[in-house]
Amino acid sequence: KEKYEEDLTNVISKYKEKGYRDARILSDTVIYDKEKNKLGINVKLEEGRKYYFGDIRFLGNSIYTEDVLKRKLGINRGDVYNGILLQKRIADNSSPDADDITKLYQNNGYLFSTINTVEVKTENDTIDFEIRISEGPLAYFNKITVVGNDRTNDHVIYRELLTKPGRKYSKDALVRTVREIGQLGFFDPEAIEPKFKNVDAAAGTVDIEY
Repeated sequence: KEKYEEDLTNVISKYKEKGYRDARILSDTVIYDKEKNKLGINVKLEEGRKYYFGDIRFLGNSIYTEDVLKRKLGINRGDVYNGILLQKRIADNSSPDADDITKLYQNNGYLFSTINTVEVKTENDTIDFEIRISEGPLAYFNKITVVGNDRTNDHVIYRELLTKPGRKYSKDALVRTVREIGQLGFFDPEAIEPKFKNVDAAAGTVDIEY
């Protein structure tokens, strides 16, 4: 059942990737054939119309110009609407190596930045967007600790850390540090987890516990 529900969601996601923002499932029925011991599935869809991207404006940005952000976004007026791609270009949580706008900010100290995408106008088959950015204050690494190590001396781990106290926050430094610790060969790379502690926007600091 879980796989079935996931597939229904995937069907709609695929439509949204192809421009059909309003696609939805009207009904779905699972029918059991006792003689064949098999299930039949009927899904009734409403596709809706196909949409295209219109104007995309950035608001609240001061660190990066609109041209820089538009190049990072990589979506232009007239492109077929793709809601899944839009979200990934803003914040792709599926991969630590994703190259999105949120990571652009977070690699340069803006841990507290938030980015929201808002549809501001729909006319015929064209949708205009505003990408609203709150950059927030710069953040710096404060206290850095390692717990759970009983395989080697702590200093062996600490010398691999790229997240040093006083350095500007960087998501990329976190990702690379986890990889560096994993390459030491003492620990299961999947079990290394950087935890955020004492995240203080007012002070502009964050503690990290590996």
